[in-house]
Amino acid sequence: MKRFVLAILLCSSASLVRADFTYQETTQMTGGSMVTMLRALGPLTRAAREPIVSTHIIKGNRMATVTRDRVSVIDLDKENITTIDTAKKTYSVMTFAEMKQAMEDAAKRMQGRQKSKGDDVQAQFKISAKATGQTKNLQGLNSKEMLITMTMESQNNKTGDSGAMEISTDAWYAPVPGYGEVKEFHKKMAVKLGNMFGSGMQQISQMAAAQGGQANMSESMEQVAKELAKIDGVPVESVVKMGASGTTAGASTSAAQPEPEEKKSGASSIAGAAMGRLGGFGRRKKDDQPKEDSPSAQGSQSGSGTLMEMTMNLTSFSAGPADTSKFEVTAGYKQVEPDLRRPPR
Repeated sequence: MKRFVLAILLCSSASLVRADFTYQETTQMTGGSMVTMLRALGPLTRAAREPIVSTHIIKGNRMATVTRDRVSVIDLDKENITTIDTAKKTYSVMTFAEMKQAMEDAAKRMQGRQKSKGDDVQAQFKISAKATGQTKNLQGLNSKEMLITMTMESQNNKTGDSGAMEISTDAWYAPVPGYGEVKEFHKKMAVKLGNMFGSGMQQISQMAAAQGGQANMSESMEQVAKELAKIDGVPVESVVKMGASGTTAGASTSAAQPEPEEKKSGASSIAGAAMGRLGGFGRRKKDDQPKEDSPSAQGSQSGSGTLMEMTMNLTSFSAGPADTSKFEVTAGYKQVEPDLRRPPR
């Protein structure tokens, strides 16, 4: 009887222990006019065109993200993020509180610059998600397709110029045994950080509110959440496409049809500002605009009107013991100030 009770206690205790989990993420620009421009520059942009491979390791309340020359370790217990530069042999440590403050300060500086320029731009957001019912085998996993589209329309109330940006995601979701550890970690991190690094949908909702977005934004978000709930799993393969268009003085322009030189400043600035707010893409100096007969103006084989196409794949899932050495700073590395803590130039 005692042995039976002891066995039950041991099994119960084991169920409370979080398992390790490791997976690999590969991201690469695979199309769009931006890739065409980078290819035209030759070897100078080879690094930007190469795949970015990162390994994510979950062990308890710590997560390490390992790339070729950098390691980022998030520690939920210590509430800090350690960034290790293996190329320069340096590391920095920043607390969650410091990071929140740095992000808030950066947002205030951005708002101040917009006011000083007299910007009066309003933005509207539209989001939709649809489970197509299509299936395919990826890495031996039965995956289901989900299409997610986000459109942001901007208008300068002073000049009348307008622009739009669309981000479409074709994602294939599949159940992955053990990936629950990753989801659980991100839930805890969201609580610790006050959702500062919440899901992309949360960030979009907050952005819409800040920009005076449309009143039915919350309703759109609810519909998207319902669609996403129809598919269980993680996006093992995703193709994200970004495109922009603009209108100035009654003239409509798009990424597929270069606008006249004298028309570029208005519409391009609106579309560029829109893309800049959602990741920094699309913002180009006037002198950097591609000529009408240049290769970069023709787009890529991935489809006209696409500024950039990104392909992301999740692979190498493993619930085996994690490599704990990736969580530690190598002896002899020099501690430096975090980038976000450094004074702005």
